[in-house]
Amino acid sequence: IVEMTADTILVAHQARFDYAFLKQAYGRLGYVYKRRQICTLRLSRELFPGLPSYQLGVICRHLQIPLENPHRALGDATATLALLQRIRNHRDAGQFRALLAGEMKSTTLPPAVHQRQIDALPGDVGIYFFYDAFGRLIYTGKSKSIRKRVLSHFSNDLKSPKAREMKARIHDIGYELTGSELVALLLESDTIKRMQPRFNRSQRNVRYRHGIFAVPTDAQDFMRLTIKELAEMDNAPLVSFRGKKEAQVYLERLVDRYQLCQKLAGIDKRKGPCFRYHLKQCRGACAGAETPENYNVRVREAFRMFNYPHPDFAVLGAGRHSGERSLVLVEGGVYQGFGYLELPLKKAALPYFRRAIIPRGDNQDIRRIINGYLKKNQSDEVIFM
Repeated sequence: IVEMTADTILVAHQARFDYAFLKQAYGRLGYVYKRRQICTLRLSRELFPGLPSYQLGVICRHLQIPLENPHRALGDATATLALLQRIRNHRDAGQFRALLAGEMKSTTLPPAVHQRQIDALPGDVGIYFFYDAFGRLIYTGKSKSIRKRVLSHFSNDLKSPKAREMKARIHDIGYELTGSELVALLLESDTIKRMQPRFNRSQRNVRYRHGIFAVPTDAQDFMRLTIKELAEMDNAPLVSFRGKKEAQVYLERLVDRYQLCQKLAGIDKRKGPCFRYHLKQCRGACAGAETPENYNVRVREAFRMFNYPHPDFAVLGAGRHSGERSLVLVEGGVYQGFGYLELPLKKAALPYFRRAIIPRGDNQDIRRIINGYLKKNQSDEVIFM
């Protein structure tokens, strides 16, 4: 078969789909199988627009092409050859050659996506969207170059069934420029959680329902910790979790690592000093042996990794064009949202920044994104207020 198909072109209805199986089969034998392809489904969309479907059976009925034993190799191959001949007769020789040249250039694209859609994609920072035939969002991603990242999905999709399935379902591509890589990261995370795209499985299922909260106390009192449902509380949690059990396990680890008090962490409900105090694993906040000041320092240290570097700050980065800057705002230790500011900038003040943002929700993923970005970023301006 390798010798027989050398210097030939694979012609098939949904050619890339069939080619994937051939390439995979030869890959298991240690052979790199590479052939040019012509997809009659894509050509049919180009030449016979407006049909309700472009499945082989439907297009054959429309063009009155015989299709014997559908979904069988010989029957489908014979009908596909007849379809290619009909397509050839639909154009003169020069037009047909140009059509094939364009098709072979586009064979890595999904069947419903045209090369002109790819050419229209920008090479700038932002997020992109893949939609199915019903206009439903099935995947979103971020990139410093939207066009390059989108094309990478189509050139690497032979490695997994999930990638092949997603590619086959893509009927339209959209995008949104952000200018800022940080805004792209935040918008991607927010979109996945709101829209639940089918193929963003690893990120879409992360929903936080419980959190560890610091119970408001007098400045001279001990900080008390409690686990509550996020919906019950108005203030932001120190850290959030998908479930109560996960929060309990994590709190117990922090109590152990930072020698916190089980009673002040809501774990030990008994009267008197906590159990860990008798084991000399609690420094005695529950027994009058430690001051609130010293104890609270360790509580803050335990949750410092989840906190922003400052309760009130703004991150100013690149905008979508040269006449603006991007804005990410954190106020009161809570992420407020992002937006854009026209140049020249006015006074750097909270009221000015508040008016410019689109409100967004804070969560553990957002904190991880912002803190991680600030550690690596050297170009954006951070304004502490």
